[in-house]
Amino acid sequence: MTLCYICGWNFKEYYSGGDICSCCGSEYDFDDCLEKKEILEKYCGNDREKLHIMAPELDDAKDEKNVACDIAWRFIRLKWVKKGCPFKWAKEEKIEHWTIEDAKKQLKTIRYDYDTLLPLANKIING
Repeated sequence: MTLCYICGWNFKEYYSGGDICSCCGSEYDFDDCLEKKEILEKYCGNDREKLHIMAPELDDAKDEKNVACDIAWRFIRLKWVKKGCPFKWAKEEKIEHWTIEDAKKQLKTIRYDYDTLLPLANKIING
């Protein structure tokens, strides 16, 4: 079993760079190549306090430095949660009547709790 690092979707086969998750729509080795300054702008609205709350490990990192994948995945996951965890990509795999409860179960497979993520997700700027 190979699970999406963002949402927990089961790919049912190995995936690699360039593959797109059918559920959250994240493209591996593309969407997760983020610099600190990009996270600060796109996800935190240039608010360094928000960045500190969501990723204190970046406090001393240079703005031009790429962040570790797990940190990039954190912000992508929070954005997905903020948008309501939509199943948005592959029509042929789309689950009929996808609900937030389905997303909650799926997130638990990668050891994340939706209700714990939601307050942080609400700090992410829209867009």
